[in-house]
Amino acid sequence: MKKTIIVIVLIMLCITSNVSADLELTGKLEKGDNTYISNVEDLEGEVVDYYNYDKMWFKVKKKLDYPNYYYFKTKYYQKKYDDRVYYNNETIDLIGNYTQEFKEDFRNKFKVSFKDKNYKDNLDNSYTSYTLNYQFRHQLDEMNQYLLDFKSREYNYTYDSSKDYNVNTYKFNWKRDINESLEIELGYQVQKETHLSKTEASDKSGERFSIDFKYKMQ
Repeated sequence: MKKTIIVIVLIMLCITSNVSADLELTGKLEKGDNTYISNVEDLEGEVVDYYNYDKMWFKVKKKLDYPNYYYFKTKYYQKKYDDRVYYNNETIDLIGNYTQEFKEDFRNKFKVSFKDKNYKDNLDNSYTSYTLNYQFRHQLDEMNQYLLDFKSREYNYTYDSSKDYNVNTYKFNWKRDINESLEIELGYQVQKETHLSKTEASDKSGERFSIDFKYKMQ
């Protein structure tokens, strides 16, 4: 899997090498561990389980005519338990993003991603997912801005296709500057989860309304 990541990064570099003056490569490597300690009376202080993980990501960003840009990102994550090995998993994410602005008032953002998550000792939970995301933002004036967001994600289970499902999310946000000190943002979201085959599992739908505010105390 790690070799695959390196190959993908090298391919992205080759694709954009002819415009290296506007090319930006960022990334992060991380390694860590966590220990579970019991708080049950007879076992208090004893180690229940332990896992270590490796995490890394690389992003290649290409600046186009300002402020437009696109990027490719690769993420890798591996988790290994000492006892509960059925939680062990290895995940890779591939992400592509293209952002375009018009006259600083309109912005289009397109994002696609692919995830491959493998549970080595719990194969039925292994899956791949595909996501398509489109976002439109419009700055109406100095005080008002709204955003439309649509995301569709499909999950395909490697060894049990009866668990396949997709999730569609529709989101609307309105941001308004009341004055120099107060900013309010109204949000509304509808989400629908649908199973792709007839199973005992239930489809889900829900909606959410939110109010965010930011007040600068002077």
